[in-house]
Amino acid sequence: MHDVLILAIKGLLGGCLVLAFALLSQGLEPKRFAGLLSAAPAVALAGLAVTLLDKGAHDAHQAAAGMIAGAAAMAVYAAAVIPLLRRSRAPVASIAALGVWTVVAAAIAVPLLAV
Repeated sequence: MHDVLILAIKGLLGGCLVLAFALLSQGLEPKRFAGLLSAAPAVALAGLAVTLLDKGAHDAHQAAAGMIAGAAAMAVYAAAVIPLLRRSRAPVASIAALGVWTVVAAAIAVPLLAV
């Protein structure tokens, strides 16, 4: 029952933050920046807050380190996939860039999670 309650709290808090970020993004110009404040950051913040309250600082630190590593690796993925798409078909470029993402995410996450 405890796990169901935690899941419900994460969902409710995530939904509220998504709504708040959506309202905030309506005031941004140009509108293409509104996506920066879309669901992913709000859900990540909600999940991190619930993890901190439910499981403590150590688990929240590990979750945050994973989020940082994943976000940084996603930026590298986006930069790597563009030239790959110019040289090969989309499935091949995507899989190759996914390999880059994996290496970068691991290189960042392993030292962060070691502390």
